Amino acid sequence: MVVFARAAGAQETPPAPHKPRPAPATVAAPDSPPITAPPVSDPMLELPPEAPRRIASWDEALGLIRAQSPDYVTSYQSVLRAVAQKRIALAAVLPVLTAQGSYVHQFNTTSIQLLTPSPAPMGQPIPITLVSPNPDSFTLGVGANWSLLNPRAIYSVGTASENIDVAKLTFSEQRRQIVLAVVHTMLATLAAERVAEVDRVGLRSGLERLALTQARLEFGQGTALDVDRGQQDVESARSLIISGDESLRETREALGQALGSPAPISPPGDLDLEQFENAVARTCKVNDDLDRRPDVAAARGRVDLAKRAVHDAELLFAPYLGVESQFATSNVSVLGPKTTWDLGATITLPLYDGGARYGVLRDARAALEQSREALVTARLSAVVGSAQASRLVGVRQASRDVAQQQRDLAKRIDDRTRDGYAHGLGTSLDLVTSAQALRQAEIDLAILDFQVAEARADAVLTNGECLY
Repeated sequence: MVVFARAAGAQETPPAPHKPRPAPATVAAPDSPPITAPPVSDPMLELPPEAPRRIASWDEALGLIRAQSPDYVTSYQSVLRAVAQKRIALAAVLPVLTAQGSYVHQFNTTSIQLLTPSPAPMGQPIPITLVSPNPDSFTLGVGANWSLLNPRAIYSVGTASENIDVAKLTFSEQRRQIVLAVVHTMLATLAAERVAEVDRVGLRSGLERLALTQARLEFGQGTALDVDRGQQDVESARSLIISGDESLRETREALGQALGSPAPISPPGDLDLEQFENAVARTCKVNDDLDRRPDVAAARGRVDLAKRAVHDAELLFAPYLGVESQFATSNVSVLGPKTTWDLGATITLPLYDGGARYGVLRDARAALEQSREALVTARLSAVVGSAQASRLVGVRQASRDVAQQQRDLAKRIDDRTRDGYAHGLGTSLDLVTSAQALRQAEIDLAILDFQVAEARADAVLTNGECLY
């Protein structure tokens, strides 16, 4: 233990007043003019060619969807088929009228001479010639068949009506999916166009840095390693341009395919994202009740159709009554009148068909259980999807704000690194590293700008009902 003792009688000296330490001397940059690089040019700085067609507005995109989108047209035709199926079901409970006519000419006939008594007393018999068979015979007939009481056919008409409602709901869900796909593809194409521009800005900056390293080497202030690093950065920027241009071409082709066009299509170049979101919101209105969402409502309608299918199978065991009537006339009579008319009724009671009806009934009950589980799945998907879509708006906006800060910081670092390198401070590794960080930050920010708009559109379309 070390003990510090003050000597007896020694007078304590007061502590010296505190003096602040002098600030460390800053290293001044060399007092030499910065080295400037000559202007740069490169064929890859040119933007990729325009698509063969560019739509002007969201309304034009909707017009193309209605006119030529295969998914839209196919789903619309499904509604027309459902209407036609109802007409077919209705025909089973209405009378069926048929008419037929026939003409027969006989080539081989036999003539028979007959003598009939004369109407005059004691007169001569009158000869009559009969030709058999008749050389020319005509027959006209009209028939009517009416399933007067057929419980299964009558029930099928109601089932067909509900099938039309389900087809309309399915069409509405298909419209929602089409709009969702087109919105995603349009925004992806706009993002790809923006990234293509950013890639070329990155290449231009890389070329300027390469020229700067070459200029420093000429003035004896740099090394060949600096030039190689600058060239490596330029080639990295070229690689981004190649992949970015291909992504742009693919998104334009995807947009054309979504709009039913074999040629690539570009979205409006001056598209305002806020106006675009408002246009989508006008196209699709939001349903607060998830059960009214088209896919959930269609799944619930399929459950009702499955229930009716079970009852339809049960009606296979019910008897049915039919009425038939025939009217016919001919120019030849054989032991009867030339004109006939009959009316009859038939009742049919199914007894045994090998067990087919029981199989149909079991199949219908199993299909009912499947449709119920599909409804549960649709509801779960709607609940989870709605929550995720609402949450995604905040997540994307927060990510975008962070990306903006990262981009601003990367820009400041790159500006200071380039300025210091031009004055002889720093290394080429610092120069290339800051350039790559800035390039990636620019790309991330450009993509997130459109992803925010995409998330807002998804929030509307997730529970939306699209009418167009």
